[in-house]
Order: sequence, then C-alpha cells, then structure tokens
Amino acid sequence: MKSSLISAKGLGLKIENRWLVRGLDLSISEGDFVAIAGPSGSGKTTLLRTLAGELSPVEGGVKNHLSCPSQTGMIFQDLQLAEGSSVVNNVLGGCLGRHGFLSTLLRFPKEEREEANQFLTQFGLSDKSNQWASTLSRGEKQRVAACRTLLRRPLLLLADEPVSSLDPTWADTVLDHLKSMAFQRKGGVVCALHNEDQITKFADVVVRLDQKNPSNWRIDSLGAETLV
Repeated sequence: MKSSLISAKGLGLKIENRWLVRGLDLSISEGDFVAIAGPSGSGKTTLLRTLAGELSPVEGGVKNHLSCPSQTGMIFQDLQLAEGSSVVNNVLGGCLGRHGFLSTLLRFPKEEREEANQFLTQFGLSDKSNQWASTLSRGEKQRVAACRTLLRRPLLLLADEPVSSLDPTWADTVLDHLKSMAFQRKGGVVCALHNEDQITKFADVVVRLDQKNPSNWRIDSLGAETLV
C-alpha cells in the first residue's frame, strides 16, 4: 500500500470575501502526479500555497504526513530567484536546508556543487552557470527554479505553472524530470498546469477547479487510483 504524503479534508479557501474552493477532499500518496487545472483566478495558486503550509484554509484542514518541513519543496510562479546572484548559486540555495546558511558562507560542499551542475546540464543551462540570474530569459529562470527545488530533494514537490514560458519540448523535458526525480525518492508531485496536452501526458489525476462555482470542483482519474 502506498504511503500518504499529504491530505486535505473539507478544504475551503477564500480571498477577499470570495470563495475559491469549498469542500475539497484530496489525498496524495507516493507515486502520484496530480495536476491542478482551472481558469485564471480559480484558486490554483492558493490551493498549492495552502498545501505547502503557507496559507491557512478558512474551512477544513491539511495534514502533512512527512516527517519534516524540508521534505516539501515548491516552485513558485514568481520563481523567487536572487537576481543579483549567479545561476549556480541560485540552484545551490536548494541545499541550504541540509547545511544551513552559516556553513555555506565560504563554500558549498563539493558534492552539492556537482549535483547542481548536473541539474543545470540536464536542463540545458550549463553554459549559463556563472551568469547573473537577472540576465536570463523568463523560460531560463523557470528552469533554474526547477533545478533549485530538485536540489532540495523533496518528497512532496509542489509547482505553480513551472513550464508556462517554455516551448513544448523543454516543457516536456522539465515535467519529465520533476516526475522522475520525485518518484525515485518515493515522492509525489502536485503541479498547476494550464496545458491540457501536458496534463494528459504527465498527470495520473487532475483536480479541476470551477471559478464560477467553488463547490463544483471535480477530480478526474487519468489511469491512477482515485484519490478521494
């Protein structure tokens, strides 16, 4: 039986007196790739941030079954890169939870730098390693943010439209890496996506949010076990 990573029961999310989601039940287990779909403003980002523990639901609750917060990693829609730092140092920020800020002031451990550079190579950014993040295109920055989160080695990987600025080939490459890396660690992925082809190709289950009716969410299985 697969281990549960995170679960939500009766989840109700609200922003400025407007309900986004009501009554959502969701359980995510190891091996699951869950896509969150819906129009802009339907609550995809709010749901992800609630699952990450950054926001508190108005109704219901979220239970994270992982042993420590560092086992959850998120790729934010605004990316949150250090624009005045090099690409490789941005990626290395993903390992701070293992070593701490003070221990890396002088130099990141060799094995972490090697892993960071491996990710940059896989994501087609090896030649950008020493550039400032501010010099990159939006799509390149998205790939740097993905590398940083993967270096964190999360069991639960949350991603807010992580490939929205990438061409189809790179989008598929990044999503494939996110899925395979998480699953190698017996983890799972929850990813907000707007592209139906990507949802069909990568997701086991899709949570569809309804902007007009917050209680009209639905969960479609695309071949995996039902999550509710």
